[in-house]
Amino acid sequence: MAPPRARDFVLDHLAAFDDEALATFLAPGGAGVIPERLGSALSEARFDELAARVAAALPPGARAAFQRGREQERDARAAERDRRHVVNRLFWALLYWHDPDGYEELVAGEHIDPGVLDMLELDGRVVADLGAGAGRFTLFAARRAERVIAVDAVPALLQRLERKARDQELDNIEVRRGSFLRLPLDDACVDVAVACSSLTSHAPWGGDEALREAERVVRPGGQLVVIWPDDPAWFCRRGFTYRSFPATTEMHFRDVDSAARICRDFYSESAARWVRERQARVVPFEVLGVKPPADACIKQVP
Repeated sequence: MAPPRARDFVLDHLAAFDDEALATFLAPGGAGVIPERLGSALSEARFDELAARVAAALPPGARAAFQRGREQERDARAAERDRRHVVNRLFWALLYWHDPDGYEELVAGEHIDPGVLDMLELDGRVVADLGAGAGRFTLFAARRAERVIAVDAVPALLQRLERKARDQELDNIEVRRGSFLRLPLDDACVDVAVACSSLTSHAPWGGDEALREAERVVRPGGQLVVIWPDDPAWFCRRGFTYRSFPATTEMHFRDVDSAARICRDFYSESAARWVRERQARVVPFEVLGVKPPADACIKQVP
């Protein structure tokens, strides 16, 4: 289910994606946009230019389903449901692209548990941060690693990461644009690959194909680490070991206004009300209804 903030986006926002972003974010998969519903959502003539770009970005099978969706007759209510389906499924991509400030304000309160960070073997290693975003793990890793390669699909987030690295005088970070399904990395080129709240158990943001791609870039004997996994059992069935730590139980926001806004936009109105009633800038994860970032799945790559 998309966060409440999804209501701020409409289908027209897709037009801002460049062609590489369309191919990345519209890749078919269990948790991705359903191509036929995407076609229905873009069936109006005013979307013809965007629809042509979308069709070119899709793989052949998905492209055929997309065209069928455009050609099927839908009543106005069904078409609106399909537009909302597309926006909800693409919510995080739309947020990263259109409001990186809002995304950074959110993750600023999500501190990775120190126990998770301490267990990682980073000293003197070459590390890849997969789905690096604006660098919350990259910047930590760069203080211990020989070199960190940060990969993300969103140029605006990578630009922010580069700026932070300069501000913090870290010169061992390299940024590369790419997706989980096509990592811009050579075979067996890193000692440790880490995906922090990014690689999931389901396509198109994860799944078996993305997992194989992540393992491809790790040297034999190296580690692939998924921090804050969405489905630990799924990873464990694929050879990972699950580790959890005494959890950091709270999110820390800059001030009460920020806490209320983030809770309202990304969690629930009841969480925002809890903040306003208590004038709190520190919010327990149980109020938000999510587990804290205090676990990881780890695999030694053969």
